[in-house]
Amino acid sequence: MKNKAMMRFSLLVISIFLMSHLAIAPAIPKLYDYYHAKNPSLGLASVESLVTVPAMMITITVLLSNLVVSWLGTKRTVLLGLGLIGVFGALPTFLSSFPLIFICRLLLGVGIGLYNSLSISLISDFYEGEVRAQMIGLRTAFLNIGKALTTFIAGYALLIGVNYTFLVYLLAFPVLILFYLYVPESSQNHVTVKEAAVWNRQVALIILLTFLVGISYIGATIKIPSLLVTQYGFLTTLSSQLLTILAFSGIITGCFFGPIVKKLGDTTLFAVLIAMGLGNLLFTLPFHLPLFILASILVGMSFVGIMSFQFYYISRQFPKGQVHFVTSLAITGGNIGVVLTPVFLTKLLEKFQIETFITPFYISSALMALACVLGYSLVKKARK
Repeated sequence: MKNKAMMRFSLLVISIFLMSHLAIAPAIPKLYDYYHAKNPSLGLASVESLVTVPAMMITITVLLSNLVVSWLGTKRTVLLGLGLIGVFGALPTFLSSFPLIFICRLLLGVGIGLYNSLSISLISDFYEGEVRAQMIGLRTAFLNIGKALTTFIAGYALLIGVNYTFLVYLLAFPVLILFYLYVPESSQNHVTVKEAAVWNRQVALIILLTFLVGISYIGATIKIPSLLVTQYGFLTTLSSQLLTILAFSGIITGCFFGPIVKKLGDTTLFAVLIAMGLGNLLFTLPFHLPLFILASILVGMSFVGIMSFQFYYISRQFPKGQVHFVTSLAITGGNIGVVLTPVFLTKLLEKFQIETFITPFYISSALMALACVLGYSLVKKARK
């Protein structure tokens, strides 16, 4: 019984690093000052890319993970990913060269991407029925626990020194040990990419939806620190606290996703999309701490709700052999949105000489309105 509980925990806890590339977001203003002082040609968007560029490698690696699994096996692939996170996530602590740090962030993305979709398909390999649904919800909750935990630790490490922010990735090593000890190799036969591949209107809508959500959510994550520190002149600890609240609030949605979707059905998708749009819109108002706390809660809860619904929808609408492939495409869509977030919400605005602190939140709210239209088409397609 104890081993079963530890196996469940070890399967879930690997998800705490799936969004850990965002952990350094509270340090963006300080990192910009630090690297810009060393190289005046570096702009804000370049430093912001340290948060978002791992998503590019996550995207590529997620798509290639089936090949790696066929070579190494599922368990070794996860262990390799955790090892890369621990090594290359923490290495920038000891580096001052921006290009080298950039490379480390790319390799961090490789580590995350190796087992991103496996964190879902492994649950399907070991569990069925209600237990599987519960584990998928808890997996999303653990993902947000990880984002909250790593953001919190990184934010306070920043008080010691800007480079110490990266030490948060050393947490990957105890998780690696747990997974090695308690999770067996999956006995499920992995279908070939040719057998699993599927492309239709549903898949396209899923990708577009996660693409828009990726921009909206990551936009809030990287713009909250700039808004509070640069625009309003607050300490970085406040932005770290708000981002921690944002992350922890999603845990509630993840833990209770099963009962929520049972009660609301497909309406769940629209409820969380509207909440995401409203949360972003509240950040456009003059600073008022309770209001910004509410905005952070709405953004955090809605993101977990949207992603949980996407995985739930995929498991319900596609054959088991195609779930891993479609999940990988959904994650890819979101990660492309993450990579392009600095372009849409910073560089384009700078090019057209539009302010870059409040306008991004208006854009994110508008994207959620578009996402509601796409969501309606997706749900309508499922009902046919």
